[in-house]
Amino acid sequence: MMDELPVADQRNPRVILPHNESSDPRQVVQRWTRAMTAHDLDAAAACFAPEYHDVTPTRPGQEFHGQDRVRQNFAALFEGVPDLMADLIRVVADGDTVWMEWRMHGMRVDGSRFEFAGVNLFGVRDQQFVWGRIYTQPVSDEGDIDAQVARMTKGSPESTRYAERGRWNRPARRQR
Repeated sequence: MMDELPVADQRNPRVILPHNESSDPRQVVQRWTRAMTAHDLDAAAACFAPEYHDVTPTRPGQEFHGQDRVRQNFAALFEGVPDLMADLIRVVADGDTVWMEWRMHGMRVDGSRFEFAGVNLFGVRDQQFVWGRIYTQPVSDEGDIDAQVARMTKGSPESTRYAERGRWNRPARRQR
């Protein structure tokens, strides 16, 4: 059974955790998002196991391994977005797997707006993430629902490029 962690206020989400659940995998998510907002590189990297494996199913080729690479990624993020904030919208645990909806936002050093949002799934062992499936994407205004349907049905240069490289494993069509 999946247990949902309550969120206090959707306009300013703050996670409320029971005090006596030190093994709750949702605590790793809370610790990590706090460390990200505080720009605490050591605390953020400590949420990830040395053998961490990161997969990005919607962005082929961005997979990586290891806590050292996590640290390198966060160091670049903190430098490039000096006022970075991480907001936890919702988090749900199912055994040692935790699902989080969140967003990161701030201003880049060049003055442009930075905003990512999405859902991440993590496997947790010994209060560290050991694997992640990352579905966080840049927030962008790409038109209304009609524009989205057109991108889905007509494709885009990017989707054609991935298909030509054989990056997508397409399931066989169902027989009707």
